[in-house]
Amino acid sequence: MRYDEIFRDMVSTIVNDYAGYEEKKLLHDSMHFSLACQDMEEQGQMNDLVFMRMMNEYLVTLQDRNLQFRLKDSKEYQACTNGFDVRSFSGKLFVTRVDQEIRLQPGDQIAVIDSVLPEVFKKQMQKNCLSSGLEERELWGPVLKMANRCMIKRLDGTVKNITLKKYPVKKKLPRLGGRLIGKDTLYLDLAHFADEEAVEKLIAAKEKSLARCGKLILDLRHNVGGSESAFLPLLDYIFPEKVLVKDLYEDQGLYTNYTVNNCRRKKEMFEQFLPQVEGDAKALVEELMAELDEKSGQGMIWEEDVELAEDDTVVGGKCVAEKIVILSDTYCEYAGETFIQLCKKSPRVTVVGRPTMGNVDYCNPISVLYNDKFTFSYPISKTKVAKEGKGVSGRGVEVDQYIPWTPVECSADVILNRAIAL
Repeated sequence: MRYDEIFRDMVSTIVNDYAGYEEKKLLHDSMHFSLACQDMEEQGQMNDLVFMRMMNEYLVTLQDRNLQFRLKDSKEYQACTNGFDVRSFSGKLFVTRVDQEIRLQPGDQIAVIDSVLPEVFKKQMQKNCLSSGLEERELWGPVLKMANRCMIKRLDGTVKNITLKKYPVKKKLPRLGGRLIGKDTLYLDLAHFADEEAVEKLIAAKEKSLARCGKLILDLRHNVGGSESAFLPLLDYIFPEKVLVKDLYEDQGLYTNYTVNNCRRKKEMFEQFLPQVEGDAKALVEELMAELDEKSGQGMIWEEDVELAEDDTVVGGKCVAEKIVILSDTYCEYAGETFIQLCKKSPRVTVVGRPTMGNVDYCNPISVLYNDKFTFSYPISKTKVAKEGKGVSGRGVEVDQYIPWTPVECSADVILNRAIAL
């Protein structure tokens, strides 16, 4: 398929098959990107990398990070990062975290990007490609990955020009950890829920402290998500009384968009998986495929979560901490957000910091492969609150005590200090 054909197919998918289109349609404007794509092709400037960047700029305007467009790694392209994170404040960009880029340090200001001031760069954007209209929630990483040079202003006022480097994306999960703060406060750093065993090991290692701490602080500010089953053991220490897990979930079901396209694509995914299973598992997959044939073309259908409704799993009863403080920020996503939503139902929990990313309204993704190198993923299901326009997409799970971001956080942990002081 040509670039323009792929783009038209993506637009059609967004409008007809994507679960969030009704809520997002006021943000949707494909014409600008269609004209830009056409112009680039006419000038002979279009290639795989440029097209991938343009499609991601298109998708990010819908403010749903479940929408993803990727280019397969090859000799010509490898997924990369700048090796540092930034955040915007009063039109200026500040380095907040340094990973692989040793030439920078937290607190440095990105004063100029490719000879353009960040605030001017932002004004020149034809569309908002920063994922949010709120400055502290803007995501500048993808923009900086396309830049070549930056002028850095140090804390001491000195200025340095650097050529930005590309670093390979780390695939290793961040480590979960914890420590005592003083004698009575236990702090746990929960960077992900992608490894159930890692969570269980953390709980086992801190079991004595969990059984006697007066205050429990859970840091989910950079939680990248994972499996909801991974965080279930933690809920034992959140609720003072035992409670059924199913009673913690408000939406015990989903709306799924059973369009012809979605059913066909989902069935194709099952067909690829079918040769790898046998027995009861194979029979289940065949049953799901037959169900897709039956529902094909019926559009949005509400379906109860039967497994959840019949689940008698109980959590809670081990909570001894009188105060439980959860640290939250924009970069908490997916299962991390769900965990915070459930924890907020405990009378002992206070959430401090900033609202999460807001990625839990839409789920059940389907992937489309184009030309054996581009992969477009989009969710086909959504929650009841999302359909009612009351979801968290674009704004995140709310906190109890909001702390606006300022450059002070480049050198001081303001949110953790607030939690300790509570």
